[in-house]
Amino acid sequence: FIPIYRGPSHTYKVQRLTESTGYSFRIQALSDAGEGPFSEVHVFNTTKLVPPVVKAPRVAQLEGTACEVTWEGLPPMRGDPMSYILQVTVGRELDYKQVYKGEDTTFQISGLQTNTDYRFRVCACRRCQDVSQELTGPFSSSAIFTLRRKESPPASELRGAEMAKMRSAMPSDEQFAALILAGFASLSIFIAFVLQYFIMK
Repeated sequence: FIPIYRGPSHTYKVQRLTESTGYSFRIQALSDAGEGPFSEVHVFNTTKLVPPVVKAPRVAQLEGTACEVTWEGLPPMRGDPMSYILQVTVGRELDYKQVYKGEDTTFQISGLQTNTDYRFRVCACRRCQDVSQELTGPFSSSAIFTLRRKESPPASELRGAEMAKMRSAMPSDEQFAALILAGFASLSIFIAFVLQYFIMK
């Protein structure tokens, strides 16, 4: 036996115990007169730890009426793999409904309604290999998501953009003058070539 406490208190909290392990405790009273006998041994067995709480998930809007929910994964606990449960509640509903359970840390949901609040929460599950048991940890805090309709630009902006494209496609005054000069130069060269041909002939 190893002494872990000595003092006047009637209680003591033992921390940092190992899970699935048996511990034996005994107690002894002390006074100025000396030490009393030890009590009977009490055996205490620790249980397996449940997974810690997961951070609140993150929600990103996708195309159409869909969104993607992601969360941070947890490492295996003493070799036991982790899976996750994702739940959602819609609008003013109080009861959460499970929409996903698996090992992935991301999930996409489609068919959402616009301008409606969705609350997502996630928890981790420890799949104990030695006893074929699943331990569920506490749920995370909720992440609120509202699907927003992507508004199209007003018709006036569309007409303005079309007019700008048309103006950009039309040549400017300087470009138009350059085209005329190039045309006259080409015509002069052609006439000179024809005259030279007939004179030489």
